[in-house]
Amino acid sequence: MGDAFAGEPFDLERLLALAIGFTGAVALWWCYFQRAEPLAAEAAETAEDPAAVGIWGTWTLTLIVLGVIAIAVADELAIAHPGDDATLGFTLLAFGGPALFLLAQLLFHHAALGQAPRSRPLGLAALLILAVATAHLTLIAGIAAASAVLIAVAITDTVDRR
Repeated sequence: MGDAFAGEPFDLERLLALAIGFTGAVALWWCYFQRAEPLAAEAAETAEDPAAVGIWGTWTLTLIVLGVIAIAVADELAIAHPGDDATLGFTLLAFGGPALFLLAQLLFHHAALGQAPRSRPLGLAALLILAVATAHLTLIAGIAAASAVLIAVAITDTVDRR
């Protein structure tokens, strides 16, 4: 994000895109460490077959990393050119990255715990709807919509955990 911001002349719209991208990154961290990481550790410690939990963890962590890379590329594009029209490729990155992240968490929770929080499928549905709704808008609108879904999932996790 820093390279994309520093590589272009200063602009308030680009600063806003940087703030949105950073907020989305915090939401990703929150989604992972607030709920997924503690549950994964507990599942591995209490499972009858910890190796199976480890294998699921490895596969889903790979999907999570791929999702985070897609999000990073979409954020970089939006920070560098926030007012540009969204393309199909950008939309796939901006919404597919968070979808892959949430899908991986959903799969892991289901495999390790037998159930997954409702926030994951609801987040996936919201990403699909917003991808279609923002496809004709600008890049900054795309990352804002995708980040809003991740923020909502993170808040839901915190409220549900309490």
